[in-house]
Amino acid sequence: MTILKAEWLIAWRNRRLLFFNTVIPVIFVAPVLLSGAPGIHVTAILVVLFAMFATFGSSIPLIRDHESGLLQRYVMTGINPGLMLLERTLAFVTIDFLQLLPAQLLILVVTGGAIREAVIFLVTVALSLFAGNLIGNLVASLARSIAEGALFSSLLSLYMVHLAGVFRVPTPGSLLYFVEPWTPFRPLYLSIRTLVAGTEQNGGLDLTTSLVFTLALTVLTYLRGRSFLVSR
Repeated sequence: MTILKAEWLIAWRNRRLLFFNTVIPVIFVAPVLLSGAPGIHVTAILVVLFAMFATFGSSIPLIRDHESGLLQRYVMTGINPGLMLLERTLAFVTIDFLQLLPAQLLILVVTGGAIREAVIFLVTVALSLFAGNLIGNLVASLARSIAEGALFSSLLSLYMVHLAGVFRVPTPGSLLYFVEPWTPFRPLYLSIRTLVAGTEQNGGLDLTTSLVFTLALTVLTYLRGRSFLVSR
């Protein structure tokens, strides 16, 4: 758990970054919630915020640390590179969740969601942050610079949000209709839509398919770790 502890200490001691990462989401969320905009629009904005926060927050630091040679020095100590990436991901997910907690609480207070809805929302945020960080890891393993990482992060996070049905409802029976339940940001979209727009989910929220996809991302991140940190 060396990497997990190290990332925690770095995040805690970088008070300026910690402050901005906590306050800016609140400043962003507050006017959106209080704007009186249609619930479906507010929902889309909030889902994009959480998705991009996780993806960017994972990919950019990973690219920076790779370019500096820090990660390769860790690997030279004998640490399994795949496990190191996953341990680092757990640290980043926990840090992201805590930094976004004030914004999440603001959403719950303004929408006045019930206890059950609040719990589902917090769980889906955590799951989305985990999936977003895994996507960020894969982005970092493909990008050759921070600029490329930012571009790929924007593209993939927005595309995954689109596949989750946030921007448009797919035609029943189409390929997108089949893919939609598997996307990792779909549960977050449904939980936020329930809070903001009051749209209940018939039969409840099923996390099975999105969890299967996230598990696949986890395995892919582990396998990608060696080629990313050793071969490049």
